Amino acid sequence: MNRDAELSGMAHVAFASLIFVTMSSAIKVVTQTISPLQVTVLRSVLSIPIIFLILPKHVRFDSRLLFSKEHFFRSVFGYTGFLAFVACASKLPLTVAASILYTSPIWSLLLSALVLKERQNIATAFGLILGLFGMLAIVQPTISSADTWIVIGLIGAALDSLAVMMIRRIASVDAPEQMALYFMLWSSVIGLPFAIPVWVWPAPADWPLLLLIAGLAALLQIALGRGYALVRLARAAPLDFVRLPASLLVDLVCFGITPTPMMWLGTGLILVGSSACLAERVIRK
Repeated sequence: MNRDAELSGMAHVAFASLIFVTMSSAIKVVTQTISPLQVTVLRSVLSIPIIFLILPKHVRFDSRLLFSKEHFFRSVFGYTGFLAFVACASKLPLTVAASILYTSPIWSLLLSALVLKERQNIATAFGLILGLFGMLAIVQPTISSADTWIVIGLIGAALDSLAVMMIRRIASVDAPEQMALYFMLWSSVIGLPFAIPVWVWPAPADWPLLLLIAGLAALLQIALGRGYALVRLARAAPLDFVRLPASLLVDLVCFGITPTPMMWLGTGLILVGSSACLAERVIRK
């Protein structure tokens, strides 16, 4: 894989992380009145027509791909992992929820080695370990009062890494828009039975946010598909770091939550860890 292609893939993954934080801030607002189960399903249902509108003409709907085990399991892991994050974001500061999700690269590193047979290096492992300690520094003040939500978030991070692994496996074969469409279709089917019992019709003020979430979700999935078609899973995983400073800013500006010294320490550790992971390629070159 040439350097320019890999850099382009990393840029797409970093862009997807920024989209994720923007979407998460809207989710945190709308989950004050609507169940996370319902928000997760509406994200999928409302994304489907958006993806159809931007689907390239040369990309055709293929029912065989839709019902393939790769797309099914990618959707199951992606839906459940995202639902766990939405539940955490509705109860915890966005920075804490994002830092818990940062454990996903740890799982991704293991999966890339065990399942995808990607070569690992000391710099990547060292960087992700620093990131783990950074996550613990950020989460530590909330452990005693929110341990249940932290556990849910950690489970969600593991599921998210499984979903990303599946994206990496199919991204080189299927078009990103195609992958996004099949994911949203499956997520709607999986989530509706759980959302219907707690369904509350959204207020008029909620619909603009729900449409924004759906549009950002569509862009997020397409960016991930494009990114992981060009870059190894272990190389892209540390780029999840960009979610943390963005989440700190959103918490401060939108929700009035002032970052604590431990949050800054944790963010710094994750920055150093991510830099170590990314610097390895520069040194090799």
